[in-house]
Amino acid sequence: MSIQNDTFILSNRGWLISGVLGALFLFFSMTGLHLFQFIFGALLLSVLIIFRNPERNTSETESDAVISSVDGIVLSVEESIVDDQKMSKVTVMNSLWDVSMLRAPFDCEVEGFKIRHGASLPLYHPLSDTLNEKAVISFRSKKGDEIYIEHLSEQSCFPIGIELEKSQKFKEGTRYGFLAKGRSVIYLPASARVSVNAGASVRAGESVIGYLNAA
Repeated sequence: MSIQNDTFILSNRGWLISGVLGALFLFFSMTGLHLFQFIFGALLLSVLIIFRNPERNTSETESDAVISSVDGIVLSVEESIVDDQKMSKVTVMNSLWDVSMLRAPFDCEVEGFKIRHGASLPLYHPLSDTLNEKAVISFRSKKGDEIYIEHLSEQSCFPIGIELEKSQKFKEGTRYGFLAKGRSVIYLPASARVSVNAGASVRAGESVIGYLNAA
């Protein structure tokens, strides 16, 4: 099953581990080993939270709106230079308790992407940008506007999951990946108007973070 069609309340990525933990929880419940029952019950509950997969629908109807690809808290909004182009940089941090599914920011086509498998260092570590798992994706809108999204994984036993193909088309809010815990950076063109500030809480597939061609 592709992640785009992963519409159950629990993501298919969590089925196996949930099943194993559920079986162990039932086993220790029946044997009366309450300490292990508690441990595996807590682990099962944590996994169910991490891999929950709710439906999301944006109320935004404007075609130039850019929707957040990730749940979390906006850490910063600043200007940046990418390939000699001035862009607006929106940084979002998501925790293990946020919804982990990544979603397309608008009706778009995948211009290109790169995935680097690596370590899972804490993001304050000076080598995290160099060594941690990272995915960089370029999305192009129907009008030709291009945005870049960078997902960097932090300390987690769950790797980044990205299911994309070059030139693949997505509808706004369609699932394209999984990030249990980490930092996501969304680069908008200079002509875009950013509509969030540092400290704002955003939800993937629902929260508008900016508008293209609005500067």
